[in-house]
Amino acid sequence: MKYALIDLNPIQISSYRIFIGAIFINLIRKNHKKFTIRKHLNLALVGMLWMTLPFYLFAKAEETIQSNLAGLINGATPIFISLFGVLFFAQKINKKQKTYLFYGFIGISLLSFRIETLNIDLNVGTFLALLASICYGFAANIVQPLIKEYGPINTLKMALRYASLFSFFLLIGNSNLSFPTIDNSLIPILLLGIGSTGIAFLSFYNLIDEVGTIIGSITVYIIPIFATLFGYIFLKELISLSQVLGIVIVIYSAFKFSRT
Repeated sequence: MKYALIDLNPIQISSYRIFIGAIFINLIRKNHKKFTIRKHLNLALVGMLWMTLPFYLFAKAEETIQSNLAGLINGATPIFISLFGVLFFAQKINKKQKTYLFYGFIGISLLSFRIETLNIDLNVGTFLALLASICYGFAANIVQPLIKEYGPINTLKMALRYASLFSFFLLIGNSNLSFPTIDNSLIPILLLGIGSTGIAFLSFYNLIDEVGTIIGSITVYIIPIFATLFGYIFLKELISLSQVLGIVIVIYSAFKFSRT
């Protein structure tokens, strides 16, 4: 996303990666699966909350924050998945799990506000990335029963179709027509579309099908590690001590919540 921002805006980045991902997944699975009207509404909601909106928010966030910080904040997604599972999807938790959720939000605060001294570093990009993670947390709880009933690839295929529709209207309503260039953004957009929106999402949906959303979200813990590593290697980005402490607390809390 950081490289793609050289000659594309956030709306274009989110739209192109969804279009490419949709084409890739639909080429894998061509047969049609019938969904009820209620399921179509849920799939549309997944397309909006798991793809169209958070993809845009993360790309927009990276205009003002480092890519590694966006990746670190993405690591908070399991906390939001657990929270919304409790608040809106009748998931039962005990006192220990409530404590781990509380610890998780302490970690998110350290991660997001970058508290090094008595000063608090506030940035709109941080809040946009947090909002994107919140979208993921809500959508993950919606998508699990769909995956169980219709299978990972059928669910992802339809969600991407709805996301493509929403992104198309977002693109034509708010942005001029501009295409990725070979020199700067084409390879990053292909990596985002085929790699992240296509292969990675399909892998994650398969994992949710096997072990459920809460346990499956443990894989999100890997994102901050590679976001930090690649941010340093390719962009010379550094993170603060409080952000390291924050992500450690978040990962520990979410892991213990899942294990309890």
